[in-house]
Amino acid sequence: MKPADEDVIRTLAEIEKASNPNPSATANTPIGPGGPSVQVLKGTPHATILAAAIAVAMVVIAMNFVGKNMSGASSSRGRRVAVSHSAIDSSLQSEAEQLLQKLASGDASAADQILSRSAAWTGKTQRSSNITQSITVAINLPDLHAREAALQAELALDGVTQDESGLKFLEQSVGNPDQRAWALWMLGAIGNRGVDSVHTAKIIGSYLSDPVVEIRAAAVNGLALVGTDETIPMMLDRFRNDPSPVVQERAACALAESGMYTHEQRMTAAASLVGWLDDSLLSSQQRAWTFQALRDISGQNLGSDSSAWRTWYEGTR
Repeated sequence: MKPADEDVIRTLAEIEKASNPNPSATANTPIGPGGPSVQVLKGTPHATILAAAIAVAMVVIAMNFVGKNMSGASSSRGRRVAVSHSAIDSSLQSEAEQLLQKLASGDASAADQILSRSAAWTGKTQRSSNITQSITVAINLPDLHAREAALQAELALDGVTQDESGLKFLEQSVGNPDQRAWALWMLGAIGNRGVDSVHTAKIIGSYLSDPVVEIRAAAVNGLALVGTDETIPMMLDRFRNDPSPVVQERAACALAESGMYTHEQRMTAAASLVGWLDDSLLSSQQRAWTFQALRDISGQNLGSDSSAWRTWYEGTR
């Protein structure tokens, strides 16, 4: 299962274009219109590869959000942006670069250091191409603790404080269509880091029925970051009932491997997935994604044998 080459190339090209970000140094200050919509991935990518592609796409969105229109030019849909380079603390910027690089390389101690230090980065650091690369790797590491650190670093680097003020800022940002995809991702991040996850999930969930496919997909990504038990039925519903294969695929991958769900939570989702294997209402593509999700959750390769998967699941209870 592999993402279409043209989608990967397009996403990497966007990263290259966005490799010169100049974000605002003021925490929780709107900094202009967001970047492009979430990349639509065609084909049937493996959940691990898709998770990486999603993370790359979301980093592109964030980088464009903080990097586009930073020359001082005004936008008809945004506002004039003034960047205060003097607010960037070079020592903190260096610290962020080094710790995120260590995190991406698998240094177990780096996650704890980032979680304890990153609050001090807020409003005093910015994204860079190296940081972007490190976050993209870290958000796809198998260790959830490392993923938590990457999310917390993203919040700090984008100037979002982890408190009610930061949540209010993101609520305002999600109301702007230009900033919506970025805000849905960051709402997921702030909810994961303990800022009113119930309310955060409700905000994100309200976009699951958005008429724009890319926004529904972004909402699924955001819910996967919140990662609470209450979001699992919402993800299962989008996998089964959303009319778009793009959204169905995102939900399946989130339940299987990406996002912030624990193995126990993924096993909760597996109960429904196993029950749907022979459901004639599922499309052939949904059924294929169901088998792939079960392979990712279980680590087993039982092919397309529904009875074998039911036996496996019963054996885990």
